Amino acid sequence: MQNNFIIDFVRKESGSISVLISGLFLLVLTLSIGIIDITDSYLAKRELIQIGEDAILVASHSLDESRYYASSPNSIGEKNRRVPINCELAALKFTLEVSARKLRGNLIGVTGWSCSNDQITASISSSIQALVNFPIISKINGGKISVNATIGATSEISLA
Repeated sequence: MQNNFIIDFVRKESGSISVLISGLFLLVLTLSIGIIDITDSYLAKRELIQIGEDAILVASHSLDESRYYASSPNSIGEKNRRVPINCELAALKFTLEVSARKLRGNLIGVTGWSCSNDQITASISSSIQALVNFPIISKINGGKISVNATIGATSEISLA
């Protein structure tokens, strides 16, 4: 008698597939929300890089006239040298350009600056509001996602 009960219990598997489907649905939903946040963060970083590239382009055109006119090419090999950059003026122009722009309504800060002769490298950062706020994560970071970018530029080639 007990043997028949076990056989009947094994044959009746009703409801087991619904638990599996529910679990898989929750997994797919969670992954989808994560992908949406990651994609939005990537797009925000591209926006920040574009803002930084615009600003560093303006800054890279800061000519250091004293070094430019003091050096003269002595040979054919020196004709294609780069134009020297006035680093102080470039830093001022870059900071002004970046501070005039916002990333999705949030301020952008300059976190790093390096300039030498004809090369500029800058780091900027901002934060964006997360599209989907999870209560636990929102308590940790306030629902904000930090976005950082590093950009660089060199001056133009002097053909004189």
